[in-house]
Amino acid sequence: MSKKNELVLKTYELLKTAGPYDIKIRTIATACSCTSTVIYRHFDDLDHLIRFASVRFLENYIVDIQRITNEKTDALEMLETLWEVFAKYAFENIEVFNELFWGKYKEKLGDTIFEYYQMFPDEWKNLDGLFTSVFFNNDILERNHMMVHRAAMTGHFSLDDSRMLSDMECSLFHGLMLEYKDRYRLPGVAEEGVAYFMKMLRSLHDHYKKK
Repeated sequence: MSKKNELVLKTYELLKTAGPYDIKIRTIATACSCTSTVIYRHFDDLDHLIRFASVRFLENYIVDIQRITNEKTDALEMLETLWEVFAKYAFENIEVFNELFWGKYKEKLGDTIFEYYQMFPDEWKNLDGLFTSVFFNNDILERNHMMVHRAAMTGHFSLDDSRMLSDMECSLFHGLMLEYKDRYRLPGVAEEGVAYFMKMLRSLHDHYKKK
């Protein structure tokens, strides 16, 4: 294994128990038995390394996305299932997901995912690289609007409501996720957050569904 890959994997392990802002370059260097100079040889700065390590938290989510989009034919069912799996992974790692999808890493997320899988090519075996790169090319607001618009086009919602509904879904999720930010690692709390979000999401959909 290359030193660059080792640095990513060690940082990923650290992120399982610490937030992105709690990890120091010296901590990573010690874990990898190297100096900070070696880290800077492979990455521009600490943020650059943490960004790549954070993408590893998306691996199972990406697999689930492709499975859902291949299996689900009803647009509303697909929309709600995609939200449910996103919530599952996000509430397990709130700080990481907040930075990836709403924070300073979001502008480079698509490119980072693509580069990450160049570093770990074996992870592409069961994935459609083109699908993954395209799916994460836009921010979460635009990705979600595409799904809501599809549900509207198939008769579930009014097209006039699709943009507002999509934005409300994203704001609802992000706001609730941040409410759980300080306690999500406690037993059962992440699952509670997912269940509460899905309850609110379905209530919102019931309100906007065409009668």
